[in-house]
Amino acid sequence: MKRWFAIITLFSLAWATPALTLYDQLAPTLDQVRALQNSNPARALELLSKAEDDFRKGAGELAPVLREGVQQSLADARQALARRSKADLEARIQIIKAIMGKALYDNYFSALAAGNSAEASRLLPKVLSASGLPGSLQAQAQALAAANNLDGLRRLFERTYAQGIANALQRAQAQTSAVQAYLEAIRAYALYLVVQDSPRARGLSAKAFVDALGKLSSGNLSGFKADVQALAAQTQNFLKAVSSPQSQQRSSPATTVQAPPAAGGVRLEAPRTPPAPKEVAPTRPAARPATPPTPKPAPVSPPTQDAYQQLLGDLRFLIKDNRQLERVADSLTGAGIYSIDDWKRALLEVRGRLMEAQAQAETGQTDAARRTLAQVNARYRTAIAPLVEALQPELALRTSRILGLAENAVGLRTSDFTVLSGELLENGLALEGRSLGAFHDLQVWLLQTILGIPRAFVFILAGLLAFFPLYLLTLTFGGRNIYWRFLGLAFFFLLLPAMMEGLSYIGSILSDPRYGRLSFLSILTNLSIQQNLLAQLFWGLTVFLVIIFATIGLRGIAAQFGLLQNQRTPVRRGRNTTIPQASAATAAGASAKPNPGLTSETIVEWDEEF
Repeated sequence: MKRWFAIITLFSLAWATPALTLYDQLAPTLDQVRALQNSNPARALELLSKAEDDFRKGAGELAPVLREGVQQSLADARQALARRSKADLEARIQIIKAIMGKALYDNYFSALAAGNSAEASRLLPKVLSASGLPGSLQAQAQALAAANNLDGLRRLFERTYAQGIANALQRAQAQTSAVQAYLEAIRAYALYLVVQDSPRARGLSAKAFVDALGKLSSGNLSGFKADVQALAAQTQNFLKAVSSPQSQQRSSPATTVQAPPAAGGVRLEAPRTPPAPKEVAPTRPAARPATPPTPKPAPVSPPTQDAYQQLLGDLRFLIKDNRQLERVADSLTGAGIYSIDDWKRALLEVRGRLMEAQAQAETGQTDAARRTLAQVNARYRTAIAPLVEALQPELALRTSRILGLAENAVGLRTSDFTVLSGELLENGLALEGRSLGAFHDLQVWLLQTILGIPRAFVFILAGLLAFFPLYLLTLTFGGRNIYWRFLGLAFFFLLLPAMMEGLSYIGSILSDPRYGRLSFLSILTNLSIQQNLLAQLFWGLTVFLVIIFATIGLRGIAAQFGLLQNQRTPVRRGRNTTIPQASAATAAGASAKPNPGLTSETIVEWDEEF
């Protein structure tokens, strides 16, 4: 038993520390982003990039579903900043804090179950802050924790969350402004995310919240209020179950001391593939109602409905199935896409971010390039893929797969981004029924096959094997003959690019935080011919050196073999005319007629060497 408690303690410490640190980094930064959205958008964007960097560096220990949810919401927050949508940015920040609050909430009870009261005391204020719960709850929670009444403590929190959900839904139902109704519904949804794995909250579901928000985004205010009313009724059932004494029997102490669910307890997925935080991102419906001076919803609904109907009209020319048409329209509106022109602009935006990742990879900023690729992948799945899936499902699947591979690959090169950019262009051409052709398909297939470690292994092996022929050449012809030395230099410069390529991939692997964590070796990636223009020009220089040294060496060896006429031979024959005739006749009779292609100089040099 003690062994199991030790294991639980280690698990809670390993999980709690990154969640607590990440929350301390993200929360103040996101608050600054919200404050600077209107006054200094450029600074707000810098801070949001900082939040993305901080989260990417420290989120390795978080559950994957939590990590992906925060990354997606951060990417959507960037889009909200670009569109200057205050309501959408506020919604994104609330969702991010709710997901981090869920991690802190589970870690808090794990620390208490493991007997780690010090860690629990550190986590408690952050749990309250993440969900905006009253500070008076801290004293009650500490008293129950000191009495080791974990079941009562859990019911206290669930009762507080349930009451907060009920209050937010009540305010959302009473709102006449679509913006405020949207934000109140987001508030209720964010609170629900923290306690959604509670057995007493079975009547509520993430899908119900997402559906209600979807109706509000499409201008269906009456449908939204009906859904909110149903959610409020289920919330009351949740509240009664938490407040009922019988609920103590359904929640035994043995259940409360268990570690949190493996998935983190947050189902961040709507009925369709995109996570729920993506589906609740209707920025235009939320932003437009804020402009009319009157609080009545009448001026709000028509423009939103018109935008949705315009999107349906645009898609009807491409998609004939009505059910599929509506599903695609719902997905696109959730991503802020309200026309084909918006979709094309989103595609150009994604390609632009891809060029940003290429520049980062070219300068050795592999971590930044990987973060940008994660944002590109997330934006593609939410804004681009739904339409492409309806037209060419195989293309959408292939693009998602290759973007995911590039996001996690080691040793990215600028040539990879050329293929990725072409793949995004292929998505745009799908609307017109055109394609880049079979050669592009072949490049994509090759990139999927060798991207990452396989390609790095091939070039590292080639770089190592390049030393072997140089060694044999030196061993065989490394004498005093200068022409063989020139040939050796030619071979060296011929194989030098292979050695540089292998060295660059060694640097890429060792500088990757998942492998070597030697970030200073990232400079070696600049040696790759595939990486930058300077390396390509250097490769061109080595080609010229190979030509020069090979020409000199081979010409000299050809002359030694007598394959080239030596121009000094006539001079030697002219001097031989001073020799007496008798000596010349004797020499002629003693030997055969010499080969006119050979000279005395050639024979002497070759004999000296061999």
